[in-house]
Parts: sequence; C-alpha cells; structure tokens
Amino acid sequence: MKKILLLAAVASVSACSTHHLPSTQISDLDEVRAAIQQSKDAHAEKCAPEFQAKAVATMYQAAHEITDEAGYHPEEDAELIQQALSYAKKAREAAKTNCAKPKPVVQIAPRIIVKKPVVQKKVKPVVLEVIHLKGIHFESNSDQLTPSSTASLKHVVETLNKRPDIRVEVAAYTDSRGKAAYNLALSKKRAQSTMKYLLDHGIDATRISAQGYGEVNPIADNASAEGRAKNRRVELHILK
Repeated sequence: MKKILLLAAVASVSACSTHHLPSTQISDLDEVRAAIQQSKDAHAEKCAPEFQAKAVATMYQAAHEITDEAGYHPEEDAELIQQALSYAKKAREAAKTNCAKPKPVVQIAPRIIVKKPVVQKKVKPVVLEVIHLKGIHFESNSDQLTPSSTASLKHVVETLNKRPDIRVEVAAYTDSRGKAAYNLALSKKRAQSTMKYLLDHGIDATRISAQGYGEVNPIADNASAEGRAKNRRVELHILK
C-alpha cells in the first residue's frame, strides 16, 4: 500500500460486516497506543494533524486485522503496526517543529497599528477512518448504480442512522485505464450518485459530502483485471 488511509470495515451483506470500530485495547498494540499518546501529548492533533490522523487510522486498521482476521495475515499485521508507529513518530517530530514556529510580528507604523487583512483559508477535513464499501458497482463508463448495489447501500444507511454523531465524505475511485481527466470526472459523478442515494434515503445533507479522486491512491496493481476491479471502489471517509 502506497498510502494508508484505509481501515477495512465492510459495509455489505457479507458476514464480515461491522457496526462499530474495532477495539484497540489488545496487547499487540500497546506500543502503538503509547506512541500515539506521546504524539498527542506533543500537541500533534493541533500541530501535525495529518500524521496524527494517519497513525490513528492505521492503528484501527491493525486492530481490525488482528481481531477479525486473526492468524490470516501476520506479516501484514506487523507491517501495519510498524506503519502506525512510524506515523506517530512523524506526528510527534512534526508537532515539535510546527508548534515552535514564531508568531508573525504585527507591523506598527508611527501612531498607526498596521494589520494585514485576515485571509480565511479552507481547511481540509482530517480523515479519521476509511471504510471500503464492498458491493457498490456502476454500469460500465457510467455513474449509474447497478441493482446489486442496493443491499450494500441500505446497510450504509442503517449504519449512518445508528451513528448520528459522525460526518462522512463519499469518495469514489477508478482504475488507471483511460485518460486521467476522464477518470477524475467519472469518479466525481459516481461519488455524487452514491451520495444522492444516501440523501434520498434520509441521511441529513449536513453530514455528508462527495468527492471523486480518479485513479489516484490505488490499493491494488492496475496491471491485472483483478487489481483494476479492486481500484474501482467507493469509500466512506469518516471526518474529524
């Protein structure tokens, strides 16, 4: 995996469906929890939120693999633990640097205090968890959901209704075939189509947004048909 923003929680009718986050209170994750607490104590949530969020998300992914997939992927479990530790370390180090940055000096002219206008910057939401929605499919080169997607989307609606405290982003991805600009546009339409289903079935519009990412962040090799199928996916990004 090139980028860990993926906590495998299956929102489908399969037997591995879950309605809550996996517990991280297991001995295998003692060191990870301690490292994340250290970075939190160093104010990483404020001064290095991206690394801190990745550390937390990777810890939850490791917890899922260890508890729900116990014994099946020991190498992947160890790799996830090391990645979580690495993110926590980066968050702690970045926080020390970023928090120590000097505050800008206000320029004062004779008898006049000169203040620069405040520019409101759009802050990108921090992704706390990524849920891969299995069973969500579209017609070829289209944003039209297939009939088989209904069962999985109903499950997503049920889960969101049970967790009214969370805000989510519907994120859609494509494989790498075709032009990047076309894939990006298609993924945006697919994200919008999925969000529309959720809105039409009672999810409050203030809790949900949609974003297409095209062919970036692949989770499998685009050189094979199986890999491309995995990369054509829809995810729920749980936001801070």
